[in-house]
Amino acid sequence: MAQDRARYEESLNRGHAYSWDQQWEEAVAEFKKAVAEFPAEPAPYAGIGMAYLELERLQEALDAYKQAARLAKGDVIYLRQVADVQEQLGRRREAGQTYMAIGEALLKQKLLDDAMNNWTRAVQLDPNLLAGHQRLAAVYQRQGNVRAAIRAYLAIARILQALGEKEKAAQTCQAALKLDPRNADVLTALEMIQHGERLAPDAGNGLPAGASLSDDPLRPPGAELPWPREDDEEIVSPVQEARRMAMEQLAEELFEEEEAPLGGPSKAERDAFISRGLDYQTRGMVHEAIRAYEEAMAAGVSSPAVCFNLGLLYQDKLRFDDAIAQFERVVDDPEYRIASHFSLGECHRARGRIDKAVAHFISVLKIVDLGTVRHDQADRLIELYQNLSETLVTKGEPESATAFANSLVDFLSHKGWEDKVKKARTQLDALSEGRTMILGDILTAGSEQVLESLYLSQEYARRELYATAMEESLRAVQLSASYLPAHWQLGEMLLRQDRLETASHKFLTIGDTYRSRGDLTGALNAYERVVEINPLDVSIRARLVDLLKRHGQIDRALEHYLAMGNAYNQLAQADKAREIFQEALKLAPRGSAERNWRARFLRAQAEIDMERLDWRRALISYRELREAEPADERIAITLIDLHYKLGQDEQGLKELDRYLIQLVRGNRGAKLVGILEDMVQQRPTDPGLIDRLSRLYWQQGRYHEAIELLDKLGEAQLMAGDRKGAMATIQKIVKLNPPNVTMYRQLLEQLTSQQ
Repeated sequence: MAQDRARYEESLNRGHAYSWDQQWEEAVAEFKKAVAEFPAEPAPYAGIGMAYLELERLQEALDAYKQAARLAKGDVIYLRQVADVQEQLGRRREAGQTYMAIGEALLKQKLLDDAMNNWTRAVQLDPNLLAGHQRLAAVYQRQGNVRAAIRAYLAIARILQALGEKEKAAQTCQAALKLDPRNADVLTALEMIQHGERLAPDAGNGLPAGASLSDDPLRPPGAELPWPREDDEEIVSPVQEARRMAMEQLAEELFEEEEAPLGGPSKAERDAFISRGLDYQTRGMVHEAIRAYEEAMAAGVSSPAVCFNLGLLYQDKLRFDDAIAQFERVVDDPEYRIASHFSLGECHRARGRIDKAVAHFISVLKIVDLGTVRHDQADRLIELYQNLSETLVTKGEPESATAFANSLVDFLSHKGWEDKVKKARTQLDALSEGRTMILGDILTAGSEQVLESLYLSQEYARRELYATAMEESLRAVQLSASYLPAHWQLGEMLLRQDRLETASHKFLTIGDTYRSRGDLTGALNAYERVVEINPLDVSIRARLVDLLKRHGQIDRALEHYLAMGNAYNQLAQADKAREIFQEALKLAPRGSAERNWRARFLRAQAEIDMERLDWRRALISYRELREAEPADERIAITLIDLHYKLGQDEQGLKELDRYLIQLVRGNRGAKLVGILEDMVQQRPTDPGLIDRLSRLYWQQGRYHEAIELLDKLGEAQLMAGDRKGAMATIQKIVKLNPPNVTMYRQLLEQLTSQQ
């Protein structure tokens, strides 16, 4: 059948007319008539595709559009329609391939921007489209869009790793590292490849240049970066600041007067090397700058500024071992300490030594943090960073170490990071409630939302909205289950609701976790919170004592010994309490002398014995107490009384005499009369006491009272049948020679004759 151009045109026009009137079935019929006339023309197939698309017959629409594209030899217009229907059918991989083809066609037309938009769409639809990422990486690199190029390289590395091409994946990361030797994402990818860990599915997610991770539709809701940064925000880390300072110092050194060393290059020669180095470095001529600085050092220049600059240049050229050697030369210099630790962390990380990298990164944070706390917090802060180091490095947690390194680099890679550090310290102090928290808490909490929830929890608690405060605490725990300050806050909220048993168990668990992590202070603080809630929990007291003794905190251990013994005493377990005090006495000599621990435990032990009327045990304790605290008059009087209670009158008198002499020597003799009178009142027939009081009366000229006192004693002795004692008392009266001494002599003769 002969082709008729007129019929073809007429059918094509009618088909378009039906399409405008949205009479799709009729349009399809007319377009098919046109196809019958000229089957190699793309236009009617495109019309059929559009009609089927409106009729939601997607597969038939796709077939028609594909045929149109083939006949048009890859016309971009038809390819876009093919890609659109493929997307609607959910065939993302096929659509990605089509967008890739569109991009190639546009590249041939020298429409680079349009080509890149289509390649970007291709890798969004098919993240595993290797060719698309390769195209994007090459163009971004030529354009100088480093961040976008690195994102594309990371995607390539992920795909190659998934294909089993580990070496090629690592080489791709090395290519990305040449663009930015300090890029945390590239370093993380290298570490994961080296450890055989799969790169994350969103590594190099194919987002267009300028898009941020928060724009990624696959990112979980709320999973924001802790410190979002706009792409055009200037990155000013401690390293950049130190680089600027080093270049300024070198420029100043050029104008300083200095004598050249004997036999060495002149200052002019050395200045020439430095001047060239600065010029090359400023112009981005890295190889030339390295050579100039190396020549300067060979000529005897050894300033920290040259070493630091050279280290940075080595790092830029991926000569990491050479860079490490230079940074280690200046890491103790106060002006370059932070930046050198930071750079050493980056270099070790690039070499796959994550443990050394994290150690240097922790040093950075510790130095920065020490400048934000009070002097009395420094020791605890250093201890917390040591615990953090052991957790991330010593105990081998590569994923946590990598996450920490990434967070730190991000934290310190903003303009005005010093102000951010101060703000973070203010927030941490508000959250800590007396406990010391470190900047490392911000980096290990897992999300800024954790700290935000903790802050909100405190605010709600201050308003006595405890249920809401509890919800925020629980949210913080859910966001970061391993972050102990969140659990601590939850424990505090339980206390606010008077759920004492649950709170106690929570703090006990926190203490056990701190202990397992090697954080002694954290464990002790948690256990002490438990005994604050329940002072009679002797099992936790015992755990505290054991921990403190093993770590040499003797005074603190003795405090808990004292509290534990008192708790047992309150629980009516006096024997157990005394046993605890006896055990503590063995440790007491190791305690601080000013705390007088031995006397305190002897006193506590003696009080138990006194309450139980166990005079003999009490006497032993008070004897030791008398030696430990000789100035304590209460102890002296109690010891005398105990001797009398046990019938040890002679020993009691010796202790009394010792005490009376002590008073006299201490210019407190005025107290003697009152003390002796009290004792005589308690024991009116004790000859030893009456003898001492009567002699004191006589010395003071109180003759009548002295004679009366002895007379009463003599009468009491006679009535008790103690003639011998009475005779001794009357003899004392006679020696005093009172006015009526004759009467006493007669009585004495009478008693002597009777005997």
